Amino acid sequence: MNLGVNLLSWSPVVFLWTVFIVAAVSYNLEKTFKILNFRLGFKLLAISVLIFRFVYAIIESVAQYYVWSRGDEIGKALINSPLSDAVPLSNFLQNNFGAILQSKWGYFLFYSWGRFWINVLLLSLVALCFYAILVILKKYNERFFKEGETYLGLLLCLIVGWPNLILFVPITFVFVVLVSIFRLLYYKEPYTTLGMPMLLASLVIMLFGGYLINTLGLAVLII
Repeated sequence: MNLGVNLLSWSPVVFLWTVFIVAAVSYNLEKTFKILNFRLGFKLLAISVLIFRFVYAIIESVAQYYVWSRGDEIGKALINSPLSDAVPLSNFLQNNFGAILQSKWGYFLFYSWGRFWINVLLLSLVALCFYAILVILKKYNERFFKEGETYLGLLLCLIVGWPNLILFVPITFVFVVLVSIFRLLYYKEPYTTLGMPMLLASLVIMLFGGYLINTLGLAVLII
């Protein structure tokens, strides 16, 4: 049981760090391996992370059901109880999912939704919005991007997760300034694309995201 819990806890860390390292290495080897299709590669990595997050939410939901079903009477009651009428629901939930929430699995479904699924759906929505912004920005000013960097931005958003994603944009632009200064001083190149700043911002967030979220008072956004 403990082994299963440890595997469940560590699998996102291992998977996301592995994908990040693959993306970072691929990005930095672009000039060496021109034959690689970075646009397609980052797109496939983004899809794989998105699939992983949804599959992980399913596994968490199933694991929670299993734990409660194998637990004491309270746990068994939780998976066989409708959602209490005392729980406030929006009109949307009440009108569209009221019957489901009043079924015998109502409380479990409501708990799983709030505990495992809102985070994934919110992350997906915000990441896609950020990707759309990158696509629009590239359309009007391509000098900010190299091949595949819009998909790289989407990938990194999905990797850092919610609510770390809130820090991703401002930290990225801090690194845009720093990398631009570095490239101007050492390489005499006046322009910097967003790829490297986004990778550096992601690295900082993956290492210190929890600390930054708590320090900046954003822990309330954790779902």
